[in-house]
Amino acid sequence: MTTLAPPFIHNFNALAEKRSPFCLGIDPSKELLTRWGLEDNARGLREFCERVADAAGDRVALVKPQSAFYERHGPDGLRVLQDVMKRFKDQGSLTLLDVKRGDIGSTMDAYAQSLFGPNSAYKADAATFSPYLGLGALAKTVELARAANAYAFVVVRSSNPEGTSLQTAKGADGRTVAEALADGIRELNEQPGPKAPPVVGAVMGATLPDSDRGVVERLGGALMLAPGIGAQGAGFDDLKRLFAGREAQVIPTATRSVLEAGPDVASLRAALERHLEPARRFRATARPS
Repeated sequence: MTTLAPPFIHNFNALAEKRSPFCLGIDPSKELLTRWGLEDNARGLREFCERVADAAGDRVALVKPQSAFYERHGPDGLRVLQDVMKRFKDQGSLTLLDVKRGDIGSTMDAYAQSLFGPNSAYKADAATFSPYLGLGALAKTVELARAANAYAFVVVRSSNPEGTSLQTAKGADGRTVAEALADGIRELNEQPGPKAPPVVGAVMGATLPDSDRGVVERLGGALMLAPGIGAQGAGFDDLKRLFAGREAQVIPTATRSVLEAGPDVASLRAALERHLEPARRFRATARPS
C-alpha cells in the first residue's frame, strides 16, 4: 500500500523555513544550451539539468521545469524531464511541473492523471493550469490533486503584458476575470471544510501593478507563485508592495537570472544564493516581531 506524503502546502512551508521559499525555474532553451556550449539535443539537455541539480544540491525547496523545453526534444527529452524531477526529489526538493494545461472533460482528466498520482510518469508535487476554458473544467483536476496531496497552480494574473486585457476584463457582475478566478479558487479550497489544507493556488506575476492587490486579498489562504523576478524586471521589493501581509503565501520564482550564470557549477550556485537569501528575508517579514 502506497503511503502518501503530507499535503504539498505543509511540505512547502517546512522546506521554505529550512531552505528558502524561492522556486528555481529550469528552462533549458536553445539559447541557454548554446550559451553553455552544449548541443541542442537530449544529450545537451541532460548535461544542462545535471549541472543545475549539482549546483542546487539541498538548497532549494521547489523547482519548476518548463515542460515545453523538454517536449521539443521528443521522447528522449521527456525521459530527461522524468529523470531531473526524480533527481530533485532525491535531493529533498518539491517539483512543480510548468505545463499550463487547460481543456475540458476526459481530455483534462487525462492531463491531470499524467501529472499526479500513482500512474503518473512524473509524480509531480504541483503543476500549473490554465483556467480559460472555465475554472469548472478543472474540478476533477483539483480532486485528483487533493487525493494525491499535490497542488494545482491556476494562472490568474500572469506577468506577460499580453494577458492584461483578458484578465482585467469585467463580467456582468462587475468583477474582473482575475477577481472571479480568485473567488473561485477560494471556494474550491473551502469546499472540503475550513480545516482542509488548500490544494489550489494562483499564478500572480511579480511585475503586476498595485491595482491587483484586491485579487491577492480574494485568494484566502492559497499559495501564490510569483514569476517575474530578475530577467522580467521585478525585484524582491516589488513582492513587498503587492503581497504585504501575505508573505508566507508567496513563492518567488526566477529562471534566467540564475541559469545565465552557467555553465560553471560554482557560478550557478552563487547566482542561486543571490535569490535564496532575499527570498528568505521576504518571507521572514511575515512573522510577528
